[in-house]
Parts: sequence; structure tokens; C-alpha cells
Amino acid sequence: MNKLQQCAKLWCYYSSMIKRFQCRLFILYLILGINASTLAQTIATPDSLFTGYFRLNSGGWTAGDATLSVPLPDGRIIWLFGDSYLADVDTSTNTLPCLFQVRNCMLVQDTTNPEQLTTYIDSTQSGVLRSTFKLAPDDPSILWPGHGFTYLDTVFIFLDKIGPNMENNGVYLAKMILPGLEILGIYPLPEQNNILPGRAVMTDSTTGYRYIYGNKLNWIVWEPYVARIPSDGNPLLDYEYFNGTSWVADPLQAVKIMNDPVSPGFSVFSYDKKYYLLTQENGYLNCGLGRDIYLYESELPWGPFENKKTIYTIEDQFNGNYLLTYNAQAHPSFTDHSGLLVSYNLNDWTDTISPYVCPAQCLDVWHDRLDADTYRPKFIRYLMEEATAAYHYSKEKYSIIYPNPVARGSAIHWDSKIIERITLIRLDGSIVRAFDEQPLKAPMKPGCYLMVIYSSDGSEHHQKLVVY
Repeated sequence: MNKLQQCAKLWCYYSSMIKRFQCRLFILYLILGINASTLAQTIATPDSLFTGYFRLNSGGWTAGDATLSVPLPDGRIIWLFGDSYLADVDTSTNTLPCLFQVRNCMLVQDTTNPEQLTTYIDSTQSGVLRSTFKLAPDDPSILWPGHGFTYLDTVFIFLDKIGPNMENNGVYLAKMILPGLEILGIYPLPEQNNILPGRAVMTDSTTGYRYIYGNKLNWIVWEPYVARIPSDGNPLLDYEYFNGTSWVADPLQAVKIMNDPVSPGFSVFSYDKKYYLLTQENGYLNCGLGRDIYLYESELPWGPFENKKTIYTIEDQFNGNYLLTYNAQAHPSFTDHSGLLVSYNLNDWTDTISPYVCPAQCLDVWHDRLDADTYRPKFIRYLMEEATAAYHYSKEKYSIIYPNPVARGSAIHWDSKIIERITLIRLDGSIVRAFDEQPLKAPMKPGCYLMVIYSSDGSEHHQKLVVY
């Protein structure tokens, strides 16, 4: 499968639950609507040093996406990537062939010498069978990595099995033994009511549990859920799910832990006795969209996660065009005086639906070449003191209108201390009605709307509303 086919199938994967005309309407609205990032204050700053660690040109992994980290007890760090390149970079042009070589890849970083990243692949095989994780030595199935954790001398890594149409065909758990990281086996997890576990894992010494965060597709949005196991429990069997008030063994009773949607990949971590969820705006694989990175907070590992902050707006471009960007990840083991380390992924392909046109470097995948930096992670730093400081009135507060997306006919709420009234407008410019008291009732007709928000200080702001 070439890179363009891969991205096209990814589009189908993220939008398979809605009709094509609804997808186009939704994307058109996102383009015409006012981007919420224009209201946000960028607090995080680029980390060029860490970004530079992953500008590897030969000798193993040279480019990829996903970018999840798992700390090891001996101080090393595992880095997990999805579709990846092993080809050498032509340093005179900084380019790679258009087709990647493996479906997943693992690197290990020595934190005493952070520039030293060692690639772990199956060098006894060829082609995609060199992928780090496989169900069998000669099995070409697509396994994309989720998060992971360590317990005693064993490392556990969650893996999604991806089908030929980019559908999810189950979640697996890989076991590796320390210190050599030999793979002991890859085991299927039981089905969990369409919740995909392993998007994030957090071990909490306060409660004595390991929290395993997943998400579930609802229409076109991903909703977050959480399960837990004892810190010394079996990650293949001992799952309990949060049902809104308590923990139960039945995944059918699980409820989402946040009103806002999350991206297909997200992070949860603890800091200074609070818990944080980091996610990225869903751009639905359209260049120029989904560039905001958000942070939510909670008093408890199971939420609710609230107080949304936009901590960064991604501005990366190539040849004057925005790139695809998706699945920002937090790396809390690298938190220091310069802040929390956060990564985000870049990619490019021809966008045929919206006027946001990607660089489209690989129109002929057999002869064209790809700039390596358009498929490598970027890193930023966010000062967590900003998250723990008093929450002052700011433009970011206007994003606290929940839930969004919202089910048709459901109630929508907002902070009445800051927002005086809201006018709801259709895409054709006609006014649905103005609201000065909450809750606002979502329109019965699914689609996309614009909210004009009038604040108590006399200012006016705009925000998108999706009704499903």
C-alpha cells in the first residue's frame, strides 16, 4: 500500500460512521468557521533540542509517527512509533523514499546520553516483517502501538491490530523482559464494548491502582473511558470500569470521563497532586485543521476532566502549506525546570475535500521523495505552573461550553459568570435563536453551527458547535 492509499484509508477509518455528505458539511464548517485557536494564548514553546534527537539519518529508524514513551526502571526510555522509515535520509536534500518500510518500530533512549537512540527491529526478516511487534515471525498484520508500562522485570505494550480498511480488529498486549527487551509474547485482550484500551496508562501510588485509559468512537468523535487494575494485577484479566460512581467488572456499564471528545491518541498523567489529560483537536486528517493542543485537569484519576486550556497551536508548514498534525502526547518522565515535554506528529498528503491543500510531495510514490522532517515528531515544553496557577478570566474561558459535540436535543451549559448570552447561527447565516439563560437546548437537526458568545466584559467571541 502506498502512502496516499494509506492516508485515504485512514480518512475512512475516522469517518466511517457518517455519510459522505455529512463529512463534507462538517469539514466545510470547520474551514468557514472561526478557528478557536485564534482565541487561545500559546503558552508552550518549541523544544528544538529534543526535536533534534529524532533527526536521525541512518542506522535504523529515520522517521515515523505515534511517538509514545515508556520509562524503564533502569532510566532508559522506550519510544514507540507506528508506520516508520528505516531507509537512509539523503542528507543533500533531506529526503526519503515515499514508501515507509515497517508498520511499527521501537527505539530505546539512554538518558545519560540522550542523543543515543537504539532501534529495535527484527533484522532476521525483510520488508514490513522487520517491524518490532508481530503476531508471528512471518505475520504482516498491522500492529500500531498504544501506551505501555513496566511491572518488576516485565514491560507491557498495548497494540492495535488494524484491518485492511483501517478498521480496528482488536487490542493486544505485548510482554517484553528486562533488561534485553526480548518479546515474550503478544496476547489478545478481551473485547470491551468497543472501548479501545491502552491509549494512556498511569500508575497511581495514592490509590494503589494502575489506570488504563481508552476511547470509543461515537459518530465521528472519540470519547474517553477508564479502566483500572491493581498495581500488581493481571493486565490481561483484572479490569474494572468506572461507571460514573463506582467500579464494575462489566464494560457495558462504563461511562465516559469527560464531556469533550479526545483525539485517537491522548495522554493522562499526574502532577502536583492533580491529574491531567492532554489531547489534540481533531482535524480529521485535513491539513491546516486540528492544530490546537489542549490540557484538562481533575482532582481524581477517573475525572471528570475539566478546565480546558489551549496550551499550543501548531504552525508547522512546508512550502507554504500546513501539514497534517495529530495525536499529541505528553511525556511526563521528562518534566523538568523547562516544563512538561509534549510531542506531536506531522504528515502530508493531497487533500481533495477542503481547500487546505497539503504539500503533496508523493504524487508519484515510486519516483518522488518526501522531506524527512514532514514525517518526524516535533516537541514542545509546557510550564505546568501555568496549569496549577489560579484560573483567571481569559479568552480561553470562552471554550468552556459543554458538551461539544452534543447529542441533538440535549442541554448545553456554560459559565454564566463570564458569558451573558449566546446566539446560535446556522451555516447559511440564519439565526436559530439567542439564549441568555442556560441550559441551551441543542437543535434537533444534526449538523454544524456557529455560536456567537457575548461576555460579561462586553467582548464578543465565536466558537464551533457540532450536533450529532
